[in-house]
Amino acid sequence: MDKKQNNSESSRPAASVQEIGLVLQPGGSKKLAELRRKAQTNPPPPVDAAHTIHEIPADLKAEVAAELKNARRLIDEKIADIMSRFPAGKQNKLFSFRYGSVDAIKRMDLNDAFKRLGIAHNQVNMRLIAGLDYYGDAAGNRGNQVNPSETAE
Repeated sequence: MDKKQNNSESSRPAASVQEIGLVLQPGGSKKLAELRRKAQTNPPPPVDAAHTIHEIPADLKAEVAAELKNARRLIDEKIADIMSRFPAGKQNKLFSFRYGSVDAIKRMDLNDAFKRLGIAHNQVNMRLIAGLDYYGDAAGNRGNQVNPSETAE
């Protein structure tokens, strides 16, 4: 079986590609120019590692307080690192979808918070701070204030 070569394909001109410019010239849209100007003048604010400083309870031992302070630093840095990867204006929402709210993480047991955020446990002495939350209280007890109307039954 002989294959026949088609000479008509070889006689076709080669395709040429021409560079196409922008669809809309840079000065062609007032709305785009305004958006560009805003983006250049207002860069997104950096995420702070610690938004507020919380007092460590005075009833904790010195070594427990030191480990709690170190654990807080690690949690704050990890939260700031994760949020810095998200677009400005959607950081809290996207963080909440993946990890839960920042407040909920700070209220949970430090061991659970480290697991949720993916922080190595060997960076702190977890035995000393087991059962404590970010604020130094027993995990889950912060913000659970009793409503007076509920106790008057």
